[in-house]
Amino acid sequence: MSVNEHELIVVGGGPAGLSASLTTRYYKTDVLVIEAGSAGGALVNAYPWKKVDNYLGFKGMTGLSAAKAMVEHVKAEGVKINENETVTDIRRDDLGINVETTKGRYKAKAAILTVGLGMPRRLGVPGENLENVVYCLPDPAAFKGKKVIVVGGGDSALECAIELKNSKAETKIVHRRDTFRATEKNVVCLNESCVEVCWNTEVKEIIGKHKVEKVKLFNNKDNSETEEKADAILLSLGTVPNTEFLAKIGVKLDEKNNVIVDGQMKTSVQGIFAAGDVVGRWVRIPEAVGEGGLAGLNAFKYIKNPYWK
Repeated sequence: MSVNEHELIVVGGGPAGLSASLTTRYYKTDVLVIEAGSAGGALVNAYPWKKVDNYLGFKGMTGLSAAKAMVEHVKAEGVKINENETVTDIRRDDLGINVETTKGRYKAKAAILTVGLGMPRRLGVPGENLENVVYCLPDPAAFKGKKVIVVGGGDSALECAIELKNSKAETKIVHRRDTFRATEKNVVCLNESCVEVCWNTEVKEIIGKHKVEKVKLFNNKDNSETEEKADAILLSLGTVPNTEFLAKIGVKLDEKNNVIVDGQMKTSVQGIFAAGDVVGRWVRIPEAVGEGGLAGLNAFKYIKNPYWK
């Protein structure tokens, strides 16, 4: 199999990866972005309906429209994006960075990791593998007229519950604590939406033959158990960084499996940088774009060394 060579490879096509590629492209760097799904990352693949209201100048845009604007921008500058291609291995040798994917082999002088947060966190209860147990919500309208239980207490859980309610789904949110871990704006919107909330409540079992039929709930305040009928369960419990393969090549991770970087977004492996959600700082678009741009700048300096010190 032939090896395709580029100056820089960006792994991940979300806001961080697109920002990194745009920055390096302004310096006329030959950059390739490799994205496992559709370009735009989670904005397209998981939550295209979400309103982007925390990124300056994008107010009122959906995740899909924001992603489209970002992708069109970087493509107009000459960035090449390979979609639906998953990176399976990254190795460094004396000549640079070797990247293997499900579709080919690549060589670059440097690489930037912007792979997002990885796999959804599982609940670990019986019945979790039934049909209609979902972890993201690309099409809320598909649940119109259905009874959906949302499990979680962060911003994504609240936003999904609100959108399901707006899409005419009978919606209930279950949270194991007595307060949400979400922005005040989302808490206010949830209260206004009239979504029913079950506080101090945990899912003990998801029941059904092939699809979700009922869910067994446990109240950790009074130790009572109840069963609720449901057509679907949305588990919004965060994600687990999909970075284990990086540890094998010496990229250091912290106790939460986030990639450790220095002030220049360098990892512990020479020539490999990281930015965005995989770094685990503030998991939001403004942070991803800023970190991506900084990683792109320092990757360019590294590639052009010793001209840029």
